[in-house]
Amino acid sequence: MKRARGSAGKRILAAAMLLLSVFTAGRLSAQRLEPAPLREGWATFAMKATTVNDFTGRVVVSAARFTGTDLANVTGNVEMRVADMRTGIGLRDSHLRNAMHADRFPTMTFELVGVDPQPARGDTIPLTYQGHLTIHGVTRTVRVPGWVILRQPGAEVHTSFPLDMREHQIDPPSRFLGAVRVDPVTQVTVHLVFGP
Repeated sequence: MKRARGSAGKRILAAAMLLLSVFTAGRLSAQRLEPAPLREGWATFAMKATTVNDFTGRVVVSAARFTGTDLANVTGNVEMRVADMRTGIGLRDSHLRNAMHADRFPTMTFELVGVDPQPARGDTIPLTYQGHLTIHGVTRTVRVPGWVILRQPGAEVHTSFPLDMREHQIDPPSRFLGAVRVDPVTQVTVHLVFGP
């Protein structure tokens, strides 16, 4: 009788170990990367203003790529053109481009140097992106929160973070002798989809 119980216990332990190994392998393969071209990408910037309504602008990502075999060694870059930034009002777009000196600094770039992934939640992996953000000719090292969903091949990438324009030597746009001013801190959201 004891021998039968011992055999049953060993079978249960073996089954548990098998399930654990399958689960662990699934978790590891879920973080495997298969680079793919950018399918779509955009960024929004939510801005607060005095005496006029707050507004949200949008810019299409002009180029993005990533390389690496898994999240532990992924790198990449993202590029957007200042001239492509749109807020829904042509005159406001012009003021924004002037404030950012689009003629001298036509692009905004982010160079990804690594990520700090957290435990997955379903198919979504929360993480922190680490890299170098260049706007208005000023490069700053940043760590921003976000998430990624890995595809085979490709990935869906998302981040949202506050950005202080003054850290990039940008004077927030103003009109009418300063009667209308834009708050220097804007909430930036970036979403990228890589895949065939």
